[in-house]
This record gives sequence, C-alpha cells and structure tokens, in this order.
Amino acid sequence: MKKTALITVLCLVIAASFSCSKDKGDKNKLIAENENVKYARFTASVYKEQELKTWGSNISKTEPVALVETLKVQIKGAETEIAKVKLSDGTIAYIQLKYLADKPVVFVEDTKAYIRNNTSSKVYAVIPKGSIGFVVKEMSDWAQVYVGQIDGKWVTQHWVNGGYSSDVDKIQEAKSFEEAAAVLKKADAKPEQREQAIGTLRDIAESSGILSDAARSLIESETGEVSSESSGDSGDDQYLSSGSAKVSAPSGLTIREQPYASSTSIAVIPDGSVIKVISKNDSSETIAGKTSSWYEVEWNGNRGWVFGGFLTY
Repeated sequence: MKKTALITVLCLVIAASFSCSKDKGDKNKLIAENENVKYARFTASVYKEQELKTWGSNISKTEPVALVETLKVQIKGAETEIAKVKLSDGTIAYIQLKYLADKPVVFVEDTKAYIRNNTSSKVYAVIPKGSIGFVVKEMSDWAQVYVGQIDGKWVTQHWVNGGYSSDVDKIQEAKSFEEAAAVLKKADAKPEQREQAIGTLRDIAESSGILSDAARSLIESETGEVSSESSGDSGDDQYLSSGSAKVSAPSGLTIREQPYASSTSIAVIPDGSVIKVISKNDSSETIAGKTSSWYEVEWNGNRGWVFGGFLTY
C-alpha cells in the first residue's frame, strides 16, 4: 500500500513538473511572438531604474529593443514618459519613450519633406539620399518621419510620399557609412580608427548600394585615391560639348523648375535616359556626396534643371 502511494506521489510530481515546464515554455514563446519592437532614433543611454539615475549602457542608432511597458515618472519636477524595455541580451532597462521609434528606413533618393501630407503643402527640407530616418506615423501613401538635423533644420514630424526603403541591408549600409564618415570628421581620431573607417567605405564603394558613389567620393577626398568608376570622367563641360548626357540614377533623376534641390519637381527621368543639355549654372553644390553644377536640359517635352552629379557622358 505504501509502495503504491509512493509511486502515485512520484507520478504526480513528475506530471506537475512537466506541466509547469511546458506552460513556461509556451508563455516564453507567447511573449516572444507578441513583443512590441521599437528602435533607437540615435545613440542613447539606458538606465537601471525608471527615474533614470543609474546609467546602464548605450544603445546605438536603429538598435531594436522590446517595449515592455510605458510609465509616467516625475523627473526633475516634470512628468516624463519612460519606456521599460528589454535589450537583445535580455537585460531590462529604462529610457525616455521619445527616443524610440516604430520603424527605421533609409532614403534611396533625395526626397522632399513636406509640412503636411499633401504635395500642395510647403516643402520644409530635402532629405538626402542615404539618410537614415524613422517612421512616426503612416497615412495612406504618406509617412511622417523623424530624420534629425538636415542643413540646420530639424526634420522630426514631417511628411514624405515614398522615396525610402525599410530593407535591413540598405539600412545597415547607411549606418556603416554614417559611422565611418563620423570617424573621418573627428580631428582626434586614432590612425587605426581612420584606417578601419576607410576600409568600411571601400567595402561600400565596391558594392552596388545606394551609397557606393558617396563612399568613393569620401575616400577620394580623404586619401586622394581616384576610383576606376570616377576616373573616366573628364569634367562637366563634356555634357555641353556633346549636347547630351545620360542619367545615372537607379531611382530616376528629378527635373526641376529651378537649379536647386527644393525647387518644384517637373518630372522624374528614368535611369539610363539620354537627355539634351542646354546650359549649366555657374555655381556648384554637393548632394549625396557628389559635387557638381546644375544643368538646364530637355527631356520628353519637359524643360528644366537637373543636378549634374547623376549624369554621365
């Protein structure tokens, strides 16, 4: 009788343990499937407690975290929205909610940012190709984005109509380019840091990505190296002497009413199109790592201005 009772108890214990283990596994799976993923808008500190007093670590721009819950905490006398988050290694930390975003993107072409979500609204800024941004809100074909500072203007809640990609590889390339360029700008960067940054840029330059041309230009300005892709150019005047040029822009080249990036768009010329060149303006500017003049052109019955950095002879 005692032996039977003991066996029964052992069976119940084993069954209970199996049941608890199974429930725990199912619960962990459920949490993983339903985690609310957010992304850091820029490199920011996370803290060990919700009052943000004890520094824990840094998270880098575009790094994902799982949002556990949001809290309202009094910090320096002001009510502040705090996000309790789980880092990729499972660490629980706290950060201001405004430092997080829903979805990172990279702009694959120079893109107009409007005050409101319609093309009749004022163009606030032009976001350069290769810039990393974050989607704040989406409405139909429009997205409200945070990009940061562009030419002295803060793009934080402005609207774009396309022109960006959420492709992970493209975002990572843009992040690598941004970090390498930042190192080269630092006067106190160590030689090994500069060498590593230039190596990163060479990898990007050899790719067919959206920042390959910008990487080549940056390498050339830093080291004096001229890549085979750019060494064949013999000057802007080639276009004028030939009377024509070819568009070299995977996403197409915008023809505008006036020779500057924020001017009204007339049309988008497809990549590979041959256009008639009429004249060029005297000044030059740098867009997406390319320095060139603006050209007055004709294409498909349209007459306007295009940026010469995306033309080939």
